[in-house]
Amino acid sequence: MDAKPKRSHLAERSRGVLPPDELQHFLDTFLYREEAVLVDEITSVDRTERRIEALLDTERPLPFAAAQRVSPNHPAHVSGAELVMVTGALGCLHAWLFHGCRWDQGWAGFGNRIHRADFKRLARLGPPVVLVSSETRTRVGPSRAVIRFDFEFRQDGELVYVGDQSAMFVRNRALDGE
Repeated sequence: MDAKPKRSHLAERSRGVLPPDELQHFLDTFLYREEAVLVDEITSVDRTERRIEALLDTERPLPFAAAQRVSPNHPAHVSGAELVMVTGALGCLHAWLFHGCRWDQGWAGFGNRIHRADFKRLARLGPPVVLVSSETRTRVGPSRAVIRFDFEFRQDGELVYVGDQSAMFVRNRALDGE
């Protein structure tokens, strides 16, 4: 008898919001391996408002946070690079959930502009970071989608990051300049 494929932690934790098989398909075909997604649970999806709320578990290993040399003057924290990387994962979730961009159907996505990135305070290791992403503008066609996003990340109710960023998603077309 074939063993049922194991579902990811993200798919299992988000099962009350999204069908686990759909989210697992996103992860299995995504442009990055799961450890680079940095989203640990999706807590809300509003298809009408094109808004996603999620959590980043800061107690799990994070690639740059794990490499920090911690001191009284440099406390352990989620690095800015990790916060920006999670914006990319959220943007790709928007493209997948709201615009039908499927990685296994030839779609790829690229962040193409950070209009604003404000790091309001350190995101400490320990408490989760609440991630909120909303679309502010979209241009969507059969083989291209350009989406602009607002991001607000909070920890213990305090704002840690605000972003205004754009990404482009294309189907069956390389964006490497050739």
